[in-house]
Amino acid sequence: MEDEPRPGRPVTACRDANISKVLVSLIDARRKTCEEISTKTSMSRTSVLKFLTNKLNKKKKFSKLVQHLLTDEQKESRVNFSRNFFAEISN
Repeated sequence: MEDEPRPGRPVTACRDANISKVLVSLIDARRKTCEEISTKTSMSRTSVLKFLTNKLNKKKKFSKLVQHLLTDEQKESRVNFSRNFFAEISN
């Protein structure tokens, strides 16, 4: 069973090559905007944003895209820093 040909432009954005272009662009400069990445990769801004949030698990925080999930080591490091900081301001 095969699908009938569909009208309209075929979907070309969701390719591994495009995802790697976005990732390489992010590695070059973490504080790039979606507009800058879309210009550099010749992709639409909405496609870039979808890649960042859905494929690369990034989430916008403080005007830059960061990983949504922390590792256990990162969580422990943040707890230790907070404890040291509060101990310091308490003295």
